[in-house]
Amino acid sequence: MIPENFPFLNKVLSFLVTLSFILMIAVVVLQVVARYALPWSPNWTEELARFSFIYMVSLGAGLAIKDREYVSVDTLQEYVSPTVKKYLEVSILVLIFLFMAVMFYFSLPLVKIVQIRQSPAMGLNMAIMYLSMSAMGLFTSLYAAFQLIQRLKQP
Repeated sequence: MIPENFPFLNKVLSFLVTLSFILMIAVVVLQVVARYALPWSPNWTEELARFSFIYMVSLGAGLAIKDREYVSVDTLQEYVSPTVKKYLEVSILVLIFLFMAVMFYFSLPLVKIVQIRQSPAMGLNMAIMYLSMSAMGLFTSLYAAFQLIQRLKQP
């Protein structure tokens, strides 16, 4: 797990993921109710639900690494020795770290490129949406690095 001297980051990310989830559910419920109960339905709800989902996944990916709650297929790990299992876990964490660090690095110029665009229904700056890629790369690589350090310290 991530060292306990970073509880603020854990709490902030957990809060933002929860907020994104609640916002997504509320907007979808509003859309469904508006379709059947009102003569019109807001056209921005689909876009806001999509944006909320994107941020929920992007920010939650780092927390999944922190708590080791990501999807994994461990069939191979059941049949290998503890030493090989440790090497597999370390290799997976290294690959996650490298992939997410590369994604973070290359997403920053993309955010700059799309800052002139606006979302169609809400008129939001698209840099805000593409920033979710940067956030995912940053936080996931950070948590993967902490997990990797912790796993290397274990016997």
